[in-house]
Amino acid sequence: MQHKVMIEAVQNHMPEVIIVDEIGTEAEVRACRTIAQRGVMLIASAHGIKLNNIIKNPLLSDLIGGLKTVILSDQEAKARNCKKSILERRASPTFPFVIEMRERQYWVAHRTDKNVDELLYGKKPLVEVRRIDKQFKVVIERWRTED
Repeated sequence: MQHKVMIEAVQNHMPEVIIVDEIGTEAEVRACRTIAQRGVMLIASAHGIKLNNIIKNPLLSDLIGGLKTVILSDQEAKARNCKKSILERRASPTFPFVIEMRERQYWVAHRTDKNVDELLYGKKPLVEVRRIDKQFKVVIERWRTED
């Protein structure tokens, strides 16, 4: 039902921003992609501890561009130092950024396209970490690797 309300809001009210709580169905994922393609800013939550959880979830992986299996030539697999059959992102992600809320005062921000690709290649992506210190100030650590 939530997906119908989301699409109806875009069609009838032309919002600049839509906020969606807990994307959890295939229909909601499709609605999010449709809304993003229409140029409406979309802020949403989905359950997963880390970005890898969204990548591995067949229901939610379309939010990060979806996945496809690619067969590499022997030469390419050797050059990449990987298997001949790999996963790659199928399309552009729905969201340009993913923010993991690891703890109440600790967040990890990803550039979705780059970081999904890095994770699929078995690398640790660069992230931006934001946390609140003991003086309640936001501390930002840009472009470091994070588990």
